[in-house]
Amino acid sequence: MKSKLLAGLILGLAAIVLVVAVALDMGGRQGPAEGAAASAQSSATHQPPATSSAPQSTGTPSTDDSKDSKDEKESEDAKKSKDSKDKDSGRDEDAPKPEATRPTWDPQPSASETRAEVPEEAKAPEFSLPKTEPREPVLAKAPKTGVAQGKLTKGFPKKAVPVPERTQIVQSSVEQQEQLVFVGFEGRSSDSVEEVLAFYSKHFEQQGWLATQSEPAAGQTRISGSFGTESTTITVRQLPTGATAVVAAGVFEIQE
Repeated sequence: MKSKLLAGLILGLAAIVLVVAVALDMGGRQGPAEGAAASAQSSATHQPPATSSAPQSTGTPSTDDSKDSKDEKESEDAKKSKDSKDKDSGRDEDAPKPEATRPTWDPQPSASETRAEVPEEAKAPEFSLPKTEPREPVLAKAPKTGVAQGKLTKGFPKKAVPVPERTQIVQSSVEQQEQLVFVGFEGRSSDSVEEVLAFYSKHFEQQGWLATQSEPAAGQTRISGSFGTESTTITVRQLPTGATAVVAAGVFEIQE
């Protein structure tokens, strides 16, 4: 009994070995080209289409690409702004920068005992006004007030208002108002207009007064002299009779 079981088991194993050997023999006979074609056909059959595997572009850049593009734009804008500022300020980055140089003089204290002396300023020439002699007042005291017809009033100040020779007095007057004295007269002179003007011009010069003479107007000429608050005015004109009309008026300040 045991011999029959052992023989059956051996026959079974022999059959299995035979089947495996046949299968191996059939696989070895198939060429490499046919195997490659079969493998390629199998791969093509099971590979999905290219359009379905590749990611499709939706027209919107990815987050990383958008960030890189924004950084590049900001960098370009910053560069343009810097170039514009440099151009406006006239600064050239390529131009050589000036180097600081030491002064030619020695800033350190010198050990020499010699001291630099500052020259004294030149004195300005002394300037002084020329000395002038003290001017005596025309009227030392006020004359007597009064009015006279055909003659000079009593005490008329001829030193202040002189009367030319060969002059006939029509009227005269003296009046005082506080420190001022008004002196005047009207007369007819046989001297010419030019002679009367020359007489008073010399009088003003002797007193040290400034004299001015106007041009003849309306048949009359006027000559004036003044000094400070004091003045005298003489008006002359030629009369049809040949005589020269003289009108004098003076203002003087009492110095007492």
